[in-house]
Amino acid sequence: MRVKNNFSNYFLIVLFLTALSSAFIQNVFKIIPEVANTENRKFSDRPVLDINLLDPFPVAYESYYNDHFAFRNQFVKLYADVSLDVFAKCPYPDQVVIGRNNELYLVFRELDSYLHKNLFTKSEINKIRSEFTYRKQYLSERGIDYYVALLPTKYSAYPEFLPWYFKPQDTLSRSEQFINLMHELDIQVIDVKSAILKAKDSIPQQLYLKTDNHWNELGSFTAYREIMNRISAKHPEVKVLNYSDYTISPMEIKGGNMAIILNRQKASKDFKYVFTPRFKSMIHTVAECPYPIPPEFEKENYFRGFYTGDTNLPRILIFHDSFGNNLMAPISNSFSRSIFVWDKWQYKLNEAIVESEKPDIYITLTLESLLQSLADNCEYR
Repeated sequence: MRVKNNFSNYFLIVLFLTALSSAFIQNVFKIIPEVANTENRKFSDRPVLDINLLDPFPVAYESYYNDHFAFRNQFVKLYADVSLDVFAKCPYPDQVVIGRNNELYLVFRELDSYLHKNLFTKSEINKIRSEFTYRKQYLSERGIDYYVALLPTKYSAYPEFLPWYFKPQDTLSRSEQFINLMHELDIQVIDVKSAILKAKDSIPQQLYLKTDNHWNELGSFTAYREIMNRISAKHPEVKVLNYSDYTISPMEIKGGNMAIILNRQKASKDFKYVFTPRFKSMIHTVAECPYPIPPEFEKENYFRGFYTGDTNLPRILIFHDSFGNNLMAPISNSFSRSIFVWDKWQYKLNEAIVESEKPDIYITLTLESLLQSLADNCEYR
């Protein structure tokens, strides 16, 4: 009996010491495989100890440690799994809204935009008015047609899947404020939301990804046709492609950006649509980016250029965000030269690029929830 008690005591001591040192052992030997960080933010870097500047070091190191201690990502994943599987509750309600049929919506900027909680102030309206008055005059003097394309968030496209308690305030939305201002300035604004809502009645498949805040290829092609129909009204030489010009094949893919946040990418499925042209594409790629790239921004995201060699077609220059990526292929087929610039969510006029490219058509293309970035980057004229 005494031997058994001694064994139990030793076992408990070893177990306690193992638990006490487990974090150190894991950090050194990585016995348990690391779980990828799925949080939609950059983790803190290890601060450098500066003997002449000690005051900020403890807070900075604490932030670093909180992001990097052993088993952290495993615990985060466990929390997410228990919240979803056991309690049927979103583990990160400040980042993701889970709607009916497990439809996922991004919270950041997009929810407030849908709820009309982030209206432009009078000062911001005046800044935008001044900026776009200048843009209209600047582009008009150079014979460039100017269009502003406003793209709807998933909230605007599919509000029917949202929880019942998400109700927009009874006031103008920020998108409506912006559209009204463009009309006041007589700038051609393309409200893609109307086209998306209309397409929902005739296209049985969803136009946005189920597990992501972006649209799929069906949604982007709907936007493409709306944009091109407006352009072709003044430029009839520009061909507007139709769905019948492609063979469209669904392809199952892993879950999107919000499935990643919820640690559900592998368990979640979504669909993309592969558009295979039934015509011979004449697109060639502009190999190198000829313009300075913003700091900490990927070269392949900043600049994409294409040309067809048909000099009878106009040239187009588009400043966009991530929603513009799927528009590149169909748009590029209809112009002699097509330049797409993702200027790090600034949506500036970028006169130097305009002077270099000499486009016939210029488009500012922005997601409605990112209008604040556009306003923030308006220059005082």
